[in-house]
Amino acid sequence: MIEVDAEGLERAQELLKGIPGAAKKAVSTSLRKSIRGAKKEAVKKVRERYAIRKAGYVTRTIKTKVENMSAVLSSKGPVNDLAYFKTNPKSVPKRRPKTGKYLYSQVVKGEGGTIAHAFLARMKSGHVGVFQRGDHGHDSASLPINKLSGPSTPQMLGSPSVSQFIAEKMLERMNTILEHEINAFLMGYRR
Repeated sequence: MIEVDAEGLERAQELLKGIPGAAKKAVSTSLRKSIRGAKKEAVKKVRERYAIRKAGYVTRTIKTKVENMSAVLSSKGPVNDLAYFKTNPKSVPKRRPKTGKYLYSQVVKGEGGTIAHAFLARMKSGHVGVFQRGDHGHDSASLPINKLSGPSTPQMLGSPSVSQFIAEKMLERMNTILEHEINAFLMGYRR
């Protein structure tokens, strides 16, 4: 969440005191623009840290809101399927893999490994996922299978390196845009 610090707001009000309503317009415009940019930065940073295949999975769950001199970047959503992250094999094999051949998965870039008795499969609905038989290790094929999942978008955004980066970028962008907006009012480009 970005909140306009009192110093930035006071500076805008002092410089724009001769133009009624200009300080509020300048602050709200800069908040809107900075939060929009922060969403793009968030998706970019998540993709740098996590081996998620498509940005769309992340972008869909991030929401932005600007009100009362503050901007909020929030995310809500379920856990992502493990198949959305880097896996080997990438697609569903036509034949059952040989015994002893395991599925490789990587959620965080630079980290990852094999998952014993996991397999990539397409369900009747067409959904492709990474699955593992309930009591993997026994020969009973009648046991139920469980779908394996990776972290949700809120969990990825909540990672300390990602959240700190987003907060710094939002404030940096906010200050730059606020300066630009104040200058636009002072030079008569905006009303």
